Amino acid sequence: MDQRHAKLRACDSCEWIFRKGLGSEGCPKCGFSHSGARHVYGNGCYKYEETQQPWIDQEVSLFIAKLQRQIINKIKNKF
Repeated sequence: MDQRHAKLRACDSCEWIFRKGLGSEGCPKCGFSHSGARHVYGNGCYKYEETQQPWIDQEVSLFIAKLQRQIINKIKNKF
């Protein structure tokens, strides 16, 4: 099956997993484009639809990077 017609979608930006509804053009979370979730994550996409683990992992990584920048800035300002 062509991934363009897949009902379960994965956002190409924020990695939110969602069911494609009628009239939905972009990701319901951020509005970005999306791909077939099974094409991106394999059969694990059905579990990810419930847990949103790829989105959580990305959000945690972004937050960790923000905290690390704060630490680096504090160290730089110390010297």
